[in-house]
Amino acid sequence: MPVKKLYSIMLLASICYTASAQKYVPHIKEGTVMNYNVHSRATGQPAGINLTIISLTPPVKIKWEIPFVGTGFFEMSAKSIQSAKKTLAEEPSPDETTTMKDDQALLILSKDTYNSMVTNKSFQLNGYTFNVQTDTTAFKINKQDADVFYAVSTKGNRKIWVLNNPDFPLICKSVKVTNLIDFEITAIKE
Repeated sequence: MPVKKLYSIMLLASICYTASAQKYVPHIKEGTVMNYNVHSRATGQPAGINLTIISLTPPVKIKWEIPFVGTGFFEMSAKSIQSAKKTLAEEPSPDETTTMKDDQALLILSKDTYNSMVTNKSFQLNGYTFNVQTDTTAFKINKQDADVFYAVSTKGNRKIWVLNNPDFPLICKSVKVTNLIDFEITAIKE
């Protein structure tokens, strides 16, 4: 086989391998819509929530819509985006803007928390220590294998999946991370 042909085959195989090894990371921008399923552990009731990014410039503004409840907005300050160590998990009031406290974020890890997760493979959230582990099951968003970090609390009873995106480290799924609800993303419209 001629060297040129062999080189071409090797190059094509390398490109195909690289393309198949890459995982999906949605581009979160103004106008992005995220759909979540939420499950109340207290009542056992499921609900859907749609979140739309209105502004990514602090204060970050996200519109929420819950069927049969209403719509409203969440706002997160620059300090919240940078250093929050809590995630909010309470039903908002319809037709209002819920302003997050500086130590709270909505469905994202703060930049400091994300950096700790990436650098130390460990982070604090809602008073619990989480350690990054290998997840043997692929996490899917829009039917594609997503690039997520999987972390488990020290006691092993709390779990979280976070999008590997330093600009918007979206919490894709949580189990017992908050006191009231568990949630999982079902789709993203970029």
